[in-house]
Amino acid sequence: MQIDIKGKINEKRLAYSNTLLPLFEAIVNSIQAIEEDSSTKTGIIEIDIVRSTQKELELTEKEVLPEIIDFIIKDNGIGFNEDNYDSFNYAHSTYKYGKGGKGIGRFTWLRAFRKAEIESRFKENGHWNLRKFQFEPTKKGIENHSLNEVNTTQERYTIVALRGLKKDYRKWCNNNPEDIALKIIEHAFVYFLNENCPRILINDLDKQIVVNDLFKLFTKGQVKSKNIKVRDNDFKLSIVKLYSNKVDNKIHYCANTREVTFDKISTDIPEMDNFLFNKEGNPFSISVYVEGDYLDNNVNDERTSIAFAKGEVQFPDQTSQQELRQEITSMIHNEFEDQIEKLSQTRFTKVKEFVSQHPRYKQLLKYKPNQIKKIPSTLNEEKMELELFKIQQTLELEVKQEAKEILRFIESDEDKAEFSESHQELYAKIIEVGNSKLSEYVIHRKLVLDLFAKFLKERAPEKAVHSLIFPLQTLSDEIGFEDHNLWMIDEKLSYHKYLASDKKFKKVKGMKSESNERPDLLIFNKPFAFANDEKPYESIVIVEFKRPMRDDYSEKENPITQVNRYAREVINGIAKDKDKREFDLRQNTPIYAYIVCDLTKKLKANATDAGYKLLPSGDGYFFFNDNYNMYVEIMSFDKILKDSNERNRVLFEKLNLT
Repeated sequence: MQIDIKGKINEKRLAYSNTLLPLFEAIVNSIQAIEEDSSTKTGIIEIDIVRSTQKELELTEKEVLPEIIDFIIKDNGIGFNEDNYDSFNYAHSTYKYGKGGKGIGRFTWLRAFRKAEIESRFKENGHWNLRKFQFEPTKKGIENHSLNEVNTTQERYTIVALRGLKKDYRKWCNNNPEDIALKIIEHAFVYFLNENCPRILINDLDKQIVVNDLFKLFTKGQVKSKNIKVRDNDFKLSIVKLYSNKVDNKIHYCANTREVTFDKISTDIPEMDNFLFNKEGNPFSISVYVEGDYLDNNVNDERTSIAFAKGEVQFPDQTSQQELRQEITSMIHNEFEDQIEKLSQTRFTKVKEFVSQHPRYKQLLKYKPNQIKKIPSTLNEEKMELELFKIQQTLELEVKQEAKEILRFIESDEDKAEFSESHQELYAKIIEVGNSKLSEYVIHRKLVLDLFAKFLKERAPEKAVHSLIFPLQTLSDEIGFEDHNLWMIDEKLSYHKYLASDKKFKKVKGMKSESNERPDLLIFNKPFAFANDEKPYESIVIVEFKRPMRDDYSEKENPITQVNRYAREVINGIAKDKDKREFDLRQNTPIYAYIVCDLTKKLKANATDAGYKLLPSGDGYFFFNDNYNMYVEIMSFDKILKDSNERNRVLFEKLNLT
């Protein structure tokens, strides 16, 4: 049976996240070749990085390393003798089965690289030979093969040159040689634990990295072995403290001595999204390398994934990735309990400090501490509030569901009495969750009134006052309940059905008008669709703002005249119900008009001339206009501020805001 090599290469795509896998496969092949036979006591593997001649510049104008296009891997192992060459010629060869070889690792080379060039000088049957060939994505795969006997005393070597990293993989390839060294350590970690591990060198431009030295530097020799059992499956763990400048708390699942996939330890221990610290205060990460027959037997051919059991595990010889991970993280938590607890306290303290400035989240410290502990410690304030908001939404929904479920069964006074006794905890929870939102809203009101007082003192423009109470050029269905402050004028206005702010009459929904005049606020307290036997609107409200301390009103700008014009326009513009039947708006619907201004000398004169009466408090006027069925109240800014503070005084006092 023959195999189409090109078809074999094309049958699967190499994920961009596995761009370095061809390099790893070549290195492991070299390690195994050295294990068979080496020309030196400790074998040597050299990796040359070849970069493009075209240098790239970042937007900051800082020079960066050119792209990597080739890797050249050289070792002094046994070489491509007849057995190894024959094995290379067969897909799924079992020649290295005892070492976990799948016989297809070399196919990953051509999924990321254009071709591989192989040259091997080796000794066989007392003779020195030099073998050369190319491995390319053709039907045969092996091209330009040559084998010649040579008379030489030169070194034994094998060179695998991975040529032409494909363009779409280049941006995914680690460009820093130290990063590549760390990835090699991760992938072949189990080999580095062996005292006979070959010496692996990386040559890049004028720099050389000894990967073994980096391994010793970052691990400081602190590798601990443990054995665990999950169901009927045994696993060996190598736990290492990694002293690098990068947080890297991971569980690495290895098959056939190579890393295949990983989990973040922070999935189960949120605190470990950060460094732990030793007794000397030095930061370190935890890396756990897991080996076992179960992993070896369930890894795919490309060694890119492990077929863990899915869903509910049914048989004792199966294991899911989740239960294996949780068994490992439980062991890690016990092993590093003190360090993790310190991180947990630091994280919790940071959240508490944030909550002290945002009391609406205070109840989460009591009812959702576990979720709070999962908030990453590295978040800025904006992202932290987003996470707290999500938790709060969950808590509020939970409280509503609990209350709804229990209240369904309360039918009699006896049931209510029993509820009061047996569900005090839920009752307290409902109050606390509600109180936190109320506290936030009360604080908001206090800040709004303080800002309003400042506007009056500084004689702010009319638009500033208007925007504080309701945003300009908006409709009520465009903003939320908490985005306006109509409660300053009248609490009932907060529950309107439709409102137009600073909109021309001809732009107001439901009106037949061509007028370009625009009242500051026009409020309807019933929807536009209504039954024939109902009043068309419960009420209509007109609000007109004037600049603080203004006293230069012309006849047209006289606010008393203005609200009369607006009332006429409303009556004339709304003359039919939903069935287009005529009705008399004046007999059916009251109009309320509020003029918000300072009681200047000219304003008082205009009000007196128009027949307005002084309010008992002396800080405003009122009038009822029979012609339009309209009640008009002139409210001074001082009155609005005083009345608003008075209505909210008890709430402000409860929160010590007075």
